[in-house]
Amino acid sequence: MVADIVDDPEFTEVTRGGEVYTLFRIVRITHEVVDHPEGWTHMANVVRVRTPAIGVALLRVVDHVIEDAKVTLSNVQP
Repeated sequence: MVADIVDDPEFTEVTRGGEVYTLFRIVRITHEVVDHPEGWTHMANVVRVRTPAIGVALLRVVDHVIEDAKVTLSNVQP
């Protein structure tokens, strides 16, 4: 359950050298990541909050707070 892992299911991904801020919401935590070389701790399914999009996020969670995230958006074709 998301609430067991993080206090707030919404987080901001910062990209392009700190120029682009995108708000996402965790739908489901899919995996706990162990010993990842980049320090990621969890993998989750996410949705973009403002404009519809779905994706997968690598998260760095410390004390129930998302400290960093890397989101890969899915290509959805009708």
